[in-house]
Amino acid sequence: MNIILFIIGLVGDIWCIAPIFIFRIFNIGNQTGILVFTAIMLIGLFWKRIRLLIGKWSKKKFVRCILTVVYSLIAVTVLLVIAETSCMIAANTASPSGNETLVVLGSRVFSYGPSKMTAARLDAAYDYMQEHPDSVCVLSGGQGSDEPWSEAKGMCDYLTAKGISKDRLFLEEHSTNTKENLAYSMEIIEAHNLNPEIAIVSNEFHLYRAGLVAKEAGISFKTIPAPSMLLLLPTYYIRELYAILAQWIF
Repeated sequence: MNIILFIIGLVGDIWCIAPIFIFRIFNIGNQTGILVFTAIMLIGLFWKRIRLLIGKWSKKKFVRCILTVVYSLIAVTVLLVIAETSCMIAANTASPSGNETLVVLGSRVFSYGPSKMTAARLDAAYDYMQEHPDSVCVLSGGQGSDEPWSEAKGMCDYLTAKGISKDRLFLEEHSTNTKENLAYSMEIIEAHNLNPEIAIVSNEFHLYRAGLVAKEAGISFKTIPAPSMLLLLPTYYIRELYAILAQWIF
């Protein structure tokens, strides 16, 4: 058991630390992952000693109460993670029927092109537009303080470079979050008399929360999941767990 826990912790730590050095991504996702996997690694390393200490201390009523609280918190956390993950998976099954108006939710862009996550969304949109030549796409995303131009423009440049006609692309360049992405995109869809049946394009872990926002706004939608880069998946998946929990609470 100690060897298994140590290996899980070590691999998990490397998985969460790698994006920091390779992509300079350091957020609550890999921060939490590093803490959790380091704890697992240390438990594996000192497994026998921890078991002896728990066996010795658990004879005291106060310590038993503390252990009960700790075990309960762990159990609740695991159940929450399972529930949120199940919702994420289910959100990826609402496949479009064909020729829906795509709404690509914005993400980070750089002067040299979109981030890995953004590129994955755009590649998914590109594949759909190639299969459905009459479909059009709203690219949604404003300009962040650390971005050279709007996310919508960066995404448009990427798709046109791949051969998508600019006539099929509509830019929404003012939104700063998912709620605004969808609200402003629907305004563009109405203003240009586009097909009101939409398909939201985002990374697979993000579609559930995007769907919650769409439902709150009374928007009918389908989903097109974009596969996330394996190296970045734990970082953004863990961060999304926090975001979904906040969405449920607030």
